[in-house]
Amino acid sequence: MTPRFAPAVCAAFAVLASPVARAAPPGFAKPLPVIADAKVKTDRLGGVDVPSHDTLRAMHTSQYILRAANGQLTRVPVEKIRLPHSEAHPQATQVDLGPNGVVYVRKPTVLCKSTDGGRTWTSTPIRHPEGHELNTQWRVLRDGTLIAVSCELGATRAPASVWASKDEGATWEKRAELLLEMKLLNGDPYGERYTHRGLERLQDDTLIYSVDIRATPLEAAAPGMYSFRSTDGGRKWQGPNFIHDWGSEGGSTILPSGRVFATIRYQRPTHESDPPDLEKKNGSISKGWPWKHVFLMDSSDGGATWSPPRQLVTVFGQTFGYPAAQKDGTVVVVHDTRYGPGPPGSRAMVSRDEGQTWLDEVYYVDYTTFTGSYSASVALEDDTILTIAGSSQAGPGEPIREKTDFYAIRWKPVK
Repeated sequence: MTPRFAPAVCAAFAVLASPVARAAPPGFAKPLPVIADAKVKTDRLGGVDVPSHDTLRAMHTSQYILRAANGQLTRVPVEKIRLPHSEAHPQATQVDLGPNGVVYVRKPTVLCKSTDGGRTWTSTPIRHPEGHELNTQWRVLRDGTLIAVSCELGATRAPASVWASKDEGATWEKRAELLLEMKLLNGDPYGERYTHRGLERLQDDTLIYSVDIRATPLEAAAPGMYSFRSTDGGRKWQGPNFIHDWGSEGGSTILPSGRVFATIRYQRPTHESDPPDLEKKNGSISKGWPWKHVFLMDSSDGGATWSPPRQLVTVFGQTFGYPAAQKDGTVVVVHDTRYGPGPPGSRAMVSRDEGQTWLDEVYYVDYTTFTGSYSASVALEDDTILTIAGSSQAGPGEPIREKTDFYAIRWKPVK
């Protein structure tokens, strides 16, 4: 994230990720149901052991990615382009499509732009409205208007401000104020709020702004994630719409059928209703936390309501996932892998039926020395998947932001 926002954002992640070495106290309600029956195990997809550091490091700097399928590890040719360098945290990835297929990547201090599908890039400094900081919550409408949100995080009730720019961020006009009036699941006022998921734009220009709220202290009540929707370019908003408890990061896309498909980070502490062996079954490395996984959700009403989350990955620490969909219903989810097996980095899973079932294969997209790359993807007009991956190569004691590059990877799943 940007230096201006790093302390608040990192603190927010630390609160969520800090191990609690005991079961959730009685103040927590029983967690809402999730569907935990992933049919494909993600520790050794494709029947191939995870490649070594040296193999993945060589791939990272080459014009191919690795595919494990049918017991074989093969190279898949891709176009891989490094974006203009500027200091950035590897979790700061933001990408969107504007008119005529123009690609925008929002980095902390610059806006990168490509008019040829990610093959070449320019960058310009990011400007903020006077007295406001736009965090990393921004999107590009189909007419080229940039939409951004200014929101105070932590223990605050201040409204968020929605801003619009018609000149690629050179100047901004305030478009709306968004009152973030939500309550915890037990009916209490929230103590803190964070925007890990932030602002999303569906292909039909529906805007979804998600906020996760927590009690203070965290143990006092279960947190919940809510969303607000706009269908008129951010002028008017409907909500809050409850999404789920214990959810945060992820992305959404409209499928060819019209359904909205979303990834969500599901992470929660142990509850007394859990099976006694749940942590062991899930391979937890954080005592008291059995879940830290990518789950999936669907919406048939444009993101107003959602299906119960269903499990995608089976390895603890495969946490952040981001989807993209091709015209034939092929869905790709690129997710991070933090704690093994194998080195950290981005891995892509593939579904041929709009995310209902998943293939026993995996694409190794990038390699990082940080605990997992964050990526974001869009599908171009010719069904090329453009994945933007934030990849740190920092060694021990080296500054992560200075040693992080963002790569545009043009690729397609093998048919």
